[in-house]
Amino acid sequence: MNFIIATDSTCDIPKQMLRDMDIAHCEMLYFVNDVAYGNDEANQLEFHHFYDAMRLGARTSTSMINAETAQSFLSDLLATGQNVLYLSFASALSGSFDNFKRAADELNRTNENKIYVVDSKCASGGEGLFVTLVNEKRKSGASFEETCKYAEEIRDRVLHYFVVEDLKYLARGGRLGKGSAFLGNMLNIKPVLHVDEQGRLIPIKKVIGRKKSLNMLIEKMIERFNKESDIVYITHGDCYDDAKYVADAVNEKFGIPVKIMPLGYVIGSHSGPGTVALFFTGDTRTESKTQNPLQ
Repeated sequence: MNFIIATDSTCDIPKQMLRDMDIAHCEMLYFVNDVAYGNDEANQLEFHHFYDAMRLGARTSTSMINAETAQSFLSDLLATGQNVLYLSFASALSGSFDNFKRAADELNRTNENKIYVVDSKCASGGEGLFVTLVNEKRKSGASFEETCKYAEEIRDRVLHYFVVEDLKYLARGGRLGKGSAFLGNMLNIKPVLHVDEQGRLIPIKKVIGRKKSLNMLIEKMIERFNKESDIVYITHGDCYDDAKYVADAVNEKFGIPVKIMPLGYVIGSHSGPGTVALFFTGDTRTESKTQNPLQ
């Protein structure tokens, strides 16, 4: 039986690419100076405009996909007469997963076709890589049940590494104290963050200087890439040249073409312009235990 794969806009895969892969998506709202965007494809800010607004001090925030929207979205997919595999934004970062899970449980009680919701425990291009890998499984001819099982297994092998340009955005989101952010910016400290096995964005290392932080992304891939898939994604917060620097280094080291994509507005609202993130497969997300290096 054919089945539908769907996800959130937080996967940061360009819309045409999602259409080409036949993957449905649900938009998540973001706000700039209290004005809502993202409820449909036409209601979006231009990429550079969004990050320039942040640079000029605009207030940005996000809103999870609410229960009503989740219910309506899944109902429309079920109406096609197919099973649905929904790959959700990390539950540790948003309540959207809970709303989709509750909606699916309710709809499954009254429908012959079924919805299976998976907490990706991923964000941005990591969620995008996860969705792409699950879609590759579907394309291989796997059944709905086999693909659902694969999704639960592969998510913990999708590795995320982020660097940011300005610590004030992490402080604004509560991931760093304002005093630490001020001092860190004064000292040109650049944190390296990853998404852990629970789906949380966690600082793991600090370096001095932008170039060193970008090089640390490359070093983490050299250290942890398991070559399970040759699909590698990079997302960037309006800093294409820095993203290309990392992509070129990855291509030179591994001979892998890297897909560079814009960092979406939801994650970008919290990490800020200048964010560069690298996503690839590894054996495990678990990092060596350490105290928060930004404190």
